[in-house]
Amino acid sequence: MIGVIMHVRTKPDKTQRFIALTTQLQKDVRANEPETLLFQVMQSQDDPNAFAFTEIFASAEARDAHARQPYHVAMSAEGYSCLDSGPDIHVFNLLGEDADIGASA
Repeated sequence: MIGVIMHVRTKPDKTQRFIALTTQLQKDVRANEPETLLFQVMQSQDDPNAFAFTEIFASAEARDAHARQPYHVAMSAEGYSCLDSGPDIHVFNLLGEDADIGASA
């Protein structure tokens, strides 16, 4: 299993549009990607322009497929224009017993 944590900052005048885009993306991912085990976007309580994405994929293939989904490609095109800088992305291997769930898929 693969975990991804991504932090982004939005341009203040684009924050609400980014929220709308990522809220729809969450719905699309949850409805169409069974190999994406967790996909959650969070907005900072302290800074309304700071966001964190937490993603867990059953495999590297699932992560690659996620990035190629048409709704993800479309959201990314507009979503990146809402950011004030590039994303800070970190990829992880999961540890512990739960890390084996979906590993054989």
